[in-house]
Amino acid sequence: MNCADARRVVVLPLAEAEEFASARKHILECPLCASATDSAEDVIIDRVDFLRKPGGARRAIMFFIGSLQAIIALPWIFGATPFWNPQSDTSIAHLTRDGVIGLVLGLVGVAVALSPRLAYFALSVCGLLVALQLAGFVADQADGRVLPMFETVHVLSAIITILVIFTAFPRKRSW
Repeated sequence: MNCADARRVVVLPLAEAEEFASARKHILECPLCASATDSAEDVIIDRVDFLRKPGGARRAIMFFIGSLQAIIALPWIFGATPFWNPQSDTSIAHLTRDGVIGLVLGLVGVAVALSPRLAYFALSVCGLLVALQLAGFVADQADGRVLPMFETVHVLSAIITILVIFTAFPRKRSW
């Protein structure tokens, strides 16, 4: 069996047992096939086993926190808070604004967790949204529309932004 036939048989969804065994034996013994197979296996292992890589745990945490932020913020867009009762002085406009900002930040966190190459673009989005959130808080605080304790939920936005920064600028390993 030649190299091309062996590779073709191995990737077929259905093949005869003897033909498959022969192809597999060829790939394991042929130096040309073995080197090609090693590089393909390395690519698959690298994609599946991202938690072993530096930043894999950070990506998993960012995915979880981004998802949590999006789930919490989605009802805010409609002025509702099913997870807790806001103070009576929290305005619907404040909830809606924070809902849109929180939903976008949550989705940015999920996107960067799934594809870290988006981190540089996400930096500008996170910076803009956190600045809007701070400006909205200052304006609402001055008008007395919201209490500072209600704003503690926005710590998720800060955590997502910090994780995006660390993803965009990872530490260099000395070894």
